Amino acid sequence: MTSKITTRSSGSRLPVRALLAALLGMAALLGVAPGPARAAASGGTVHIWGSQVRVRQCASTTCGLASSERLTNVSVYAYCQRWGDRVTDGPYYNHYWVEIVTPQGWLGWVSAVYVSGGSNDGPVPDVPTETDSSPVYCAYP
Repeated sequence: MTSKITTRSSGSRLPVRALLAALLGMAALLGVAPGPARAAASGGTVHIWGSQVRVRQCASTTCGLASSERLTNVSVYAYCQRWGDRVTDGPYYNHYWVEIVTPQGWLGWVSAVYVSGGSNDGPVPDVPTETDSSPVYCAYP
């Protein structure tokens, strides 16, 4: 499922996860945070080096497109990453997928093969990684 939120008054895009993080942060400050749960992922900006990179609804090439955008040499916000289907492009291969917000404000997944800074089958540096034992949770399948 893809997500895109716009505010009625200004028409500006507000990523779903940014709103959720702000609400959870306020709840924690007030001492009303929900019971034990894995922490929400926080990330940062990453660079998509590839050309015409498709953004998927999940961490697999079999998933539908999250957006009609095709990313080329652009920086985007990345929330987290998880293990998924292997993608190969020339000498590069990776099972990790990175959850991002596209320049047009859509939430989706791109293969780590197309994100600068990683290594073959390694996670992208400085992006939280979801594992069975980590506190990071990528909320969208």
